Amino acid sequence: MKGNAETLLFSKEVAPFIIPKEQVTVVKPDWTLDRALLVLTRRGQNSVPVINDENQIEGVISKTNILDHLYELSREKENELDFSKLNQFKVHEAMDLNHSGILSNSIFSFAFEILVNRSYIPIIDIRNQFLGILTRRVMMEKVIEYFHGEYLQTLADPV
Repeated sequence: MKGNAETLLFSKEVAPFIIPKEQVTVVKPDWTLDRALLVLTRRGQNSVPVINDENQIEGVISKTNILDHLYELSREKENELDFSKLNQFKVHEAMDLNHSGILSNSIFSFAFEILVNRSYIPIIDIRNQFLGILTRRVMMEKVIEYFHGEYLQTLADPV
């Protein structure tokens, strides 16, 4: 039974676990960095997807990306960090481009491996349209449910 349950979980599509785009905080690539930082801070997010007007993912922006961009600017001019300059720069100038999405029919094990180093993955369709996100938290909850079920099964099975 153990092998079958494991196979079912790790070969299952991730579609049922997606947080839909309507519930996801996103920013636009042409927003100013101060606006993006305000959204991140007010929503309690460390990073969010950057979605263009065609509903496609262009990358992600994080507080760290914004602060790193500001730091690099201050180093170039040998100045201190000047947060008032954030309104002069756009999200697309500081965002991380190395966060492409995965398809909603991707299997659990594939998404799980990616989420080891990310808190979420953008989910896209075959036309590259943003559908939502899959979070590491949701995936971990499913793994915990699986192991909890396995543990209960071992208690129920006579030795």
